[in-house]
Amino acid sequence: MKDNTIFEKEINLQESTDVGMYYCGKRVKSLNHTYGPQIRFCYMFVLVNEGEATFYHKSGNIPLKAHDMLVMCPGEKIHYKANTPWSIQWVGLYGQTVDKYMEQLAIDGDNPIIHIDRYYDMEQLLDEMYSLSDTRFERERCELIGLIYKFFSLMFPRSCQKTSINIAESAKKIIDFNFDKDISVQYIAKSLFVDTAYLTRRFTRSFGISPKEYMLKKKISHAKKLLNETEANVKEIANSVGYTDPLYFSRIFKKWEGVSPSSYRKKSGKQ
Repeated sequence: MKDNTIFEKEINLQESTDVGMYYCGKRVKSLNHTYGPQIRFCYMFVLVNEGEATFYHKSGNIPLKAHDMLVMCPGEKIHYKANTPWSIQWVGLYGQTVDKYMEQLAIDGDNPIIHIDRYYDMEQLLDEMYSLSDTRFERERCELIGLIYKFFSLMFPRSCQKTSINIAESAKKIIDFNFDKDISVQYIAKSLFVDTAYLTRRFTRSFGISPKEYMLKKKISHAKKLLNETEANVKEIANSVGYTDPLYFSRIFKKWEGVSPSSYRKKSGKQ
């Protein structure tokens, strides 16, 4: 007999190697619902909307109540029984991103339940994910990937401490993706909430070159590529690597390469 209180979709959403989604659904006021005992092979996240249940954990029985999130972890035996009418939403996810956030949240087989502070936001988000999960439109599939990352942001409690980051690696990435702009080491340090001298020490220790030198190296390297591979003039190339003054760019380029941009282009055979 069909259970009219359950709604579910099996899907295959993996736009990258970082995160994938394989299943989602919801129950609305199911009676006498029991899950398991069953050993999961992928993560499944179950949000309790309404009702109470007993979760039979290896450490003992644990109550599951409204606004709790039960995380079913791979390799863990899951068994619970609802004691009242049971309304839940769930999503099944996998990938490196899931592993990373589970580690940061300290969620594993020993600690599989967290309370969701922003419950109503999470409830609405899971409804949106369910609605988009069977789309064939690329725009909506991209939107669904964004919702998955928002899902993880809502799992962190409001009081969660600031995530520690690798200052040197973060600064390197900022330079790698922004060397075409007129940014300074001071600007990068401010973006990372650190002192400029501290950033320089950490960066130089990690990469054997200062952030200022690394940024200049990236600019000159890209300028050489444009001189070799395009017909762009010196002013256009200067703008493309973050210099508004082409004369200043030419002086910097000559100091670095020993020849002017125009001479470098002639020397490389691109005229």
